[in-house]
Amino acid sequence: MMTTNNQTFEVQQEISMDNLDLQLRQLVYAAQNHPQKSAERRKILNKLIVKIQSSGKLNKFVEWREKLTHFPDIYSEAEANTYLEICSRIDSYHPEHPVMAWVNQIFNWRFHDVRRQYRRRAQIFSLDDLDSCNSDDDKPISKELSRVQREMNEKFISETKDELEISTTKNFIENDPEGILKTISIGKDENANLQKVILMRLDDEKWEDIFQKLGHPISRLSELYQRNIKKRKIIDYFRRYLQ
Repeated sequence: MMTTNNQTFEVQQEISMDNLDLQLRQLVYAAQNHPQKSAERRKILNKLIVKIQSSGKLNKFVEWREKLTHFPDIYSEAEANTYLEICSRIDSYHPEHPVMAWVNQIFNWRFHDVRRQYRRRAQIFSLDDLDSCNSDDDKPISKELSRVQREMNEKFISETKDELEISTTKNFIENDPEGILKTISIGKDENANLQKVILMRLDDEKWEDIFQKLGHPISRLSELYQRNIKKRKIIDYFRRYLQ
């Protein structure tokens, strides 16, 4: 009797997965059939992301939960990056694999990318004290530290935990002296602007919380943040007031 029940449960699971994959494929194909950057494609992609989020089939990375101090932040950032990549690479999906297999493969890549970034930041903080020794043995460490720090500075918002730097940066963003950050928003929704998203990220708010407050899909919010902070106009704006 127990074997029969188990078999029935497994069959039900397979049917459920087949239905989910069918629904996801329909959304993927519908998005592929609309021009890039079109409003129609964006709407369908938003539906696809919501469906993926509610599926319960995203990789949980349970094996890393107890190993990583910042696991929730790493997971949230990787998830947001995954949604952004799915939207930008939707045409690269091929039907020989289930949609969630494709999604979780991308998620796996992005999770480990973010994990390595956090580890590198931790190494920078821990090496900072060693750098002050100025011994011959420390010179290779100092050289590597300087290289990595230069790369990080290109992001214009330092990830350092130094309270003074964060306070100065936040004050600048809140004041937005030239009004640039407030004017960069999602569509016509002036409330969902770059200024608010940056401040929320500086306060270590998760993408799920930002989504709840601003009412836009994580993929759109992440796109607003990721694309604009790399633009020369924004980088120069921060440098004018913070350097």
